Amino acid sequence: MTDSHDANVAWARFLALRNDPPRSWNEREVSRFHEIVTTLEKAFAVDLSAFRIPDSELKQIIVAVQRAPRSGRFPGQKQMSDQRYCDDGFARRQIEGIMLYFQSLQPRPERPQFGFGN
Repeated sequence: MTDSHDANVAWARFLALRNDPPRSWNEREVSRFHEIVTTLEKAFAVDLSAFRIPDSELKQIIVAVQRAPRSGRFPGQKQMSDQRYCDDGFARRQIEGIMLYFQSLQPRPERPQFGFGN
């Protein structure tokens, strides 16, 4: 395999994720995202650590709520998820950040010159 092949595969995997992101960003999906980020880093020899999802962004979510009884003797209860999840908006911003980063590496097209100067 050539370096350009590895880069093409890494980029294709990233675009596939960007075009069809997971419905929820649980720990497993975040791990898959980080695998893709790692392949991009290796294939393009860049540091994308700023675009990884930090552990502090993974939180449990409420999966069930039990209201307090009418007597008020006991408080209501919340049941939290076993897994932690990342906010969808945050994950999408990280993906778009990677996209914008790679776009910024592309050479700028030359502006057409008008007039008599060459």
